[in-house]
Amino acid sequence: MGTAFTSRAQFSVGLETGINKNTLYTNTGFDAFTQYKSSNGFNIGVPVRYDFNSYIAIQADPQYIQKNYKLARTDFYDGVYTNYRNSYVQLPVMAHLSIGDKKLKGFLNLGAYAGYWASSHIKGTQPDIFGKSNDDLDQYTNLLQLKPGVKFDQKYDFDSRRDRRIELGALIGIGIEYELNSRYQIFAETRYYHGLTDLQKNYMIEQVPRYNQTFTGQVGCMYRFGK
Repeated sequence: MGTAFTSRAQFSVGLETGINKNTLYTNTGFDAFTQYKSSNGFNIGVPVRYDFNSYIAIQADPQYIQKNYKLARTDFYDGVYTNYRNSYVQLPVMAHLSIGDKKLKGFLNLGAYAGYWASSHIKGTQPDIFGKSNDDLDQYTNLLQLKPGVKFDQKYDFDSRRDRRIELGALIGIGIEYELNSRYQIFAETRYYHGLTDLQKNYMIEQVPRYNQTFTGQVGCMYRFGK
């Protein structure tokens, strides 16, 4: 039995790419006139898979992935915003479970990931504290109505006292795979990454946690080694 099991084991490597939508999950109850909105990004990776048999495998996907989001101000600060473009180097490791015939299979991925927040870029506008609205409002509202006036577009400088650059989380993915021949397979997958670690260190009292939640849609191709 051991010999038969080993003879079926196969090693595959491939290339995958896709687009994603990331959301910063947090509570803005203490931050008036503020909303965090989802933003799109992309990801690219090199999946490596070891098939124990036709139904069970283990897979790792070293990848580059963006986890972007937007901070938008409302009401008196309408028009003030910041776009965050965040780059991560990430390693998902998962169990790969398949079902179907030899040519066409559906699959489920379950596992965890570790990522490193490699870089970040911010772009947006800041309020012009010296500007006032020209709208025909009462005097009190007019004093509070600030106009966005100062634009910025720059690299984000990490603060080692505040920013947690290691991210850990769980993942689940579902997809389909089609075997072109004995060597090549193509696939399409939808995957969800759920961050479990706060993006901030414990640097202040009554801190509100912030987590990444990322949906991806990706396609790729695998090359199978061995018999």
